[in-house]
Amino acid sequence: MDPPTYQCSDTRIQQEIAERLVHVYRIDSSEVTVSVEGGRVTFEGAVPNLAMKHALEELADRCPGVQDIQNRVRVEPAPR
Repeated sequence: MDPPTYQCSDTRIQQEIAERLVHVYRIDSSEVTVSVEGGRVTFEGAVPNLAMKHALEELADRCPGVQDIQNRVRVEPAPR
């Protein structure tokens, strides 16, 4: 476990989120971009349903160093 004063770099936070997204099959993140500045994670893009939008936040919230999450992802259901 990291000491309370440890700060992850923005680059490391972004890499950690990207690595986790690859392994979470319930999230279609193909249309999602992730940026990190000062520990603030910003998601932008689109996902097919609201559950995936919320799952992005949960995933980021579990990453060390994340201070805040801005979820600007739109829900755009796939055409039938």
